[in-house]
Amino acid sequence: MRKAINAILIFAFMAISANSYSQKYNNGLVDKTVAIIGNDMIQLSTIEAEVQMMMVQGITSDHNIRCEILEDLLKNKLLLTQARLDSIIVSPENVEAELGNRIQQVLTQLGGEKALEEYFKKPLFKLRQEWREAIHEQLLTQEMQRKVAQGAPELTPSDVQAFYDRTPKDSLPIISTQYQIKQIVLYPNKEAAVMA
Repeated sequence: MRKAINAILIFAFMAISANSYSQKYNNGLVDKTVAIIGNDMIQLSTIEAEVQMMMVQGITSDHNIRCEILEDLLKNKLLLTQARLDSIIVSPENVEAELGNRIQQVLTQLGGEKALEEYFKKPLFKLRQEWREAIHEQLLTQEMQRKVAQGAPELTPSDVQAFYDRTPKDSLPIISTQYQIKQIVLYPNKEAAVMA
């Protein structure tokens, strides 16, 4: 299990580095923002880099893989935003230790520092800078997941339903909106739809 998690994390770093290069799509689009969670954006290039890494690993999906990746990124960004709101702190020593471990794993996997720099087309010190922030965010997300899991009671859906059934409707608290979902949709005119 630990090896699988490490492999996923290594490829996530590769995806982050791949994301830093300007990517141009067939329609001339350089990149676009797919979602914004708090102060963080999820770029199309991030999703595409993840898709490429999954293809390299031979991971397939019965569902739309881009939707699954976007869903995972959204969950992680939500946890990261909540961790920042809750002022969760990750020690710099933990970040540096994890960074050292991950770099060592990638060096071993690719065959050395020179191979690593050729693969990512960047010097190691630049990769360290990029990966340090990614690891910090990842550790914050993991800490928030631990915090949520510790505070979660053992409930079944029937327990929740029973609670709502026995509680008068006017006694249920009103909870303000914490997250809003917005979608901008442009429908093509009939001529463009026929041409497509």
